[in-house]
Amino acid sequence: MNAVLQFGAGYRTYIIAAVLVLVVVVEKGLGIDVPGVDVGSDWLTQILAALGLGTLRAGITGASK
Repeated sequence: MNAVLQFGAGYRTYIIAAVLVLVVVVEKGLGIDVPGVDVGSDWLTQILAALGLGTLRAGITGASK
């Protein structure tokens, strides 16, 4: 279990951002209903927020080096 947690230690934020984009694409692009997710008419804002989350994480990582 620790190996799995250590593998994703540097990539957790990117994984969450990718999952958010994937869910919106599945909901709006493919038309498949994902239980527990309600993507409204402002779906582009949700995609941009997920991409911004990934960009913020990359910026923080770059600034700390």
